[in-house]
Amino acid sequence: MTSPFTDDITHKFFESRKYFGLESDQVTFFQQGTLPCVSADGRFIMETPYKVAKAPDGNGGVYAALKSKRLLEDMSARGVKYVDCYGVDNALVRVADPTFLGYFIDKAVSSAAKVVRKAYPQENVGVFVRRGRGGPLSVVEYSEMDAAMTTEINQSTGRLRYCWSNVCLHMFTLDFLNQVANSLEKDSTYHLAEKKIPSIHGYTTGLKLEQFIFDAFTYSPSTALFEVLREEEFAPVKNANGASYDTPDSAKLMLLRLHSRWVVAAGGFLTHSVPLYMTGVEVSPLSSYSGENLEAICRGRTFHAPSEISF
Repeated sequence: MTSPFTDDITHKFFESRKYFGLESDQVTFFQQGTLPCVSADGRFIMETPYKVAKAPDGNGGVYAALKSKRLLEDMSARGVKYVDCYGVDNALVRVADPTFLGYFIDKAVSSAAKVVRKAYPQENVGVFVRRGRGGPLSVVEYSEMDAAMTTEINQSTGRLRYCWSNVCLHMFTLDFLNQVANSLEKDSTYHLAEKKIPSIHGYTTGLKLEQFIFDAFTYSPSTALFEVLREEEFAPVKNANGASYDTPDSAKLMLLRLHSRWVVAAGGFLTHSVPLYMTGVEVSPLSSYSGENLEAICRGRTFHAPSEISF
């Protein structure tokens, strides 16, 4: 999914990379919608004297876009039953994880999410909550939680009451996505994001209206949560290198450390010229999906970090 602001450059990027080994007709591009930007008092912000400033409608705009572009119909015609969604900024995503898919099918639910345990009360992550007794599971963003909610302890477990972090690793049935698209069309809820917005008067502080991809869970009759380990499946890139966390370098290091553990578990050895906590090895996805079947490649062999292990 692209926006009017990213569509052209995204097309050119895929073309320049020859669609990463896929045929061009195997990749579908579609644009999300846009919504007007408003001031704090609800007035439209003008980009020019005759044009209202607009912004993409958030990653939750994917549902309306899939419907309006008839891509839900296309997936149904292709025999698709389940849809795997993940955050593109997570370097440790396991795309179409067979274990997660099997769990999802076994539970016979409409939606599911992988979750990681919250690292500390003030961590900037949304969490899964149940709204009302017997209500649906849904996600509350960290920016929408008060301090008491972030630190509340479940007395029966001694853990944070709201401890299951949403890390944008979701699974849906195609039937449910059709339901969500129809529901959001009739009953849209928007989140407010305060941003600097280009206007006729220069950049001005205003509000963007957004839908989030996790808004779908509110409409789900049945949701299953599947706990995974942060160090194995969640390495986000939110900030530029030089920041203290969630950078390209920190995500790369998490991947190298994970793959190094795979190699050692498969009987391999590592040497290194810098401290091992600063480096590691990368296992090609053509060699192993999640650490399996590496013994024939690694057992008894020594690898010098950093390096790549492939067939």
